[in-house]
Amino acid sequence: MTKWKTIIIIVLVFSAFLTGCSTQFGYRFADTYLEWQLAKYIDVSGQLETDVDTAIDELHMWHARSELPRYRDFLDTMLDDLDHGAVDAQRLFDYGGEVFHLWQRIRNQITPYAQEFLPRLNATQRTQLIKNLRDRLQEERKEAQELTDDERFERSYDRAVERASDWLGRVHPEQRRLLRRWVQERDNSDELWLDYQAQWLNRFEEILAEPQAETFAAELHDLFTQPEQLRSEELHAQNAENRELAVAVILVIYQSLSSQQKQHLEAKLREYRATLTDLINEYAVTTD
Repeated sequence: MTKWKTIIIIVLVFSAFLTGCSTQFGYRFADTYLEWQLAKYIDVSGQLETDVDTAIDELHMWHARSELPRYRDFLDTMLDDLDHGAVDAQRLFDYGGEVFHLWQRIRNQITPYAQEFLPRLNATQRTQLIKNLRDRLQEERKEAQELTDDERFERSYDRAVERASDWLGRVHPEQRRLLRRWVQERDNSDELWLDYQAQWLNRFEEILAEPQAETFAAELHDLFTQPEQLRSEELHAQNAENRELAVAVILVIYQSLSSQQKQHLEAKLREYRATLTDLINEYAVTTD
């Protein structure tokens, strides 16, 4: 997803939690990393740079104090479901809904900053931002086109096994077969996703071209908080089908877990929970 808003979102939500390096270390420096990422897309200086840096710090603190507790609550729900054997297809769909809800909260929090700062860009900066976003999108499209169908399949399968291994430990042969069949049966929506991103970027460019327009704030709000409106019907349909298929496969694999795999899964979740608790305590409001 190559959008201006994701430069902010990616770091605050996912950069630390799913990496192999120290989670806490990564999260502490998320704001610094974010500033570095932003500089790859647009040059800002002077008061605007100061204000953007302040906004990033504010977003980082908001995320730590408001969102991390929600993530911990979500993990508690999952752990409780695992303890009580309450994981079924509906619960898996519920988890997906909760993740989207948390994602939407970040969209909503970021949008006012975009409404404030984007109109302050000059024409050169606006052109630079759009060009860099288009270049990045073109790189993604080129990378996707360079892969053969077999290469794309093997890459997707290898990633699926790697992720399963992270959460379950050793993946058994039958579970590998399930993952392979899942990758074979799901629709490849890469091209549709790239088309959707291009649609988003075209709309963003249109809105950004008239920052003083009366409709600017409202149109930007809709674009940032409801980008799904720009997805094609075909992409919506494929997403729904792929979601159904993923839930079915995850459920079968879950039901096939050995006791050792279940222990590995719960230990992984508890490890993340402990890390979240440490971060929550570190960023908590002090009364001193």
